Amino acid sequence: MYKIAAFITFNKKIEQKILSQKNKVKKKFGHQMYLDHPVHLTLFTITINKITILKTLYKNLKKNLKENKLTIKINKSGAFINDPLTNGHTLYYGIKNNKSLSNAQIKHLKIINKKLSVFKKNIYLFKNKTLKNNYKKYGFPFAGKIWIPHITVASIKDITKDHIFIKRFLKSKINLKYTAKDIKFYRVNNEKHDFLFKTNLF
Repeated sequence: MYKIAAFITFNKKIEQKILSQKNKVKKKFGHQMYLDHPVHLTLFTITINKITILKTLYKNLKKNLKENKLTIKINKSGAFINDPLTNGHTLYYGIKNNKSLSNAQIKHLKIINKKLSVFKKNIYLFKNKTLKNNYKKYGFPFAGKIWIPHITVASIKDITKDHIFIKRFLKSKINLKYTAKDIKFYRVNNEKHDFLFKTNLF
């Protein structure tokens, strides 16, 4: 089985902004979860048994994929306090949600689930009804209205939610805009991300 992630990546200006914040976390707290991850917005992650079928699917779909323009506005700093996925406090930059972005996420999940066998046997992990239904339908729990588009900085363990570093981060301002041109697919193995292919949006 292979864990696959669909990412939107950004230009150098945005990358440098996020990497600068990642470096601050590393200097203050040492290595933390997500610090080594590439700067990205995750559309979704799924688990499948054949990467070749996914590649073939998108190769055949390329001429038919006509998305609306995906304008991404990074407009706030935030934190998932006591993040159940990491047991830490996950710092992120929030992205203003818009219909085109949400529609793109659901569209691609539907395409993949129609043609591929997506692993969905961990449904018992989700107590929330919406998360459970999404996982059962798509193999990804954070789909549709419950999805919070964001760019992760790091998840910091062994500090309180009232730590001065978190307070300062949450007060920091950001206002950046980017027009996405493609979606990139990666194979994820723990902290390692191996690029597989990309599909153009236009």
